[in-house]
Amino acid sequence: MNIYNVIILDESGSMSAIYDQALSGINEVLSGIRKNQEDFPDQQHYVTIVTFEGNGIAGIKTRRDRVAIGKVEDFSRKDYRPGGCTPLYDAMGKTLNALEGQIQEGDRVMATIITDGYENSSEEYSGKTVKALVSRLRDKGWTFAYIGANQDAVEVARDLNIDNALNFDATAEGVCKMSVRFRKAGRKFATLCDEAAPAAMYDKLFEEE
Repeated sequence: MNIYNVIILDESGSMSAIYDQALSGINEVLSGIRKNQEDFPDQQHYVTIVTFEGNGIAGIKTRRDRVAIGKVEDFSRKDYRPGGCTPLYDAMGKTLNALEGQIQEGDRVMATIITDGYENSSEEYSGKTVKALVSRLRDKGWTFAYIGANQDAVEVARDLNIDNALNFDATAEGVCKMSVRFRKAGRKFATLCDEAAPAAMYDKLFEEE
């Protein structure tokens, strides 16, 4: 079974305040995916990481593109340089549409959005079009998660038809706690895939057991 771990990461200027923690947090999550690959040998985990900043499509950068986890390098300063605005909808629309054409029947996808602010600079996609895209992909079996700071992440996620939602504090401690929860959610996702769990279970990734 192929499992695609997709991370759409805010690279806007406000992320500078938690720059070091964001880098270490992403690498913590990558470590978790490596552990999942080790513990579930029937799964083949791939990683896509996309960052977004600036105005519209121009500020969206694919840092890792469907790379097998065994070949994924840790995130570094050359990969992540916060600055600019927050084209969240464009980042989601561009990434998800591009990935959809690469996914085969039977593959599983966990797409996670991480941002410390609201959408404010998309040019090609709107909240309505992204919600429709998320809904269509969920009908295909994709799983989504939304992790947000300085906002009501649950409400924002609901507006995008995403059930898995997590608030975090945009502080060093808050990012550390968020990274742990994200890693646990990834572990839960891999376990559910291994067990061929019912679809509804994939919408409870952040629920504490």
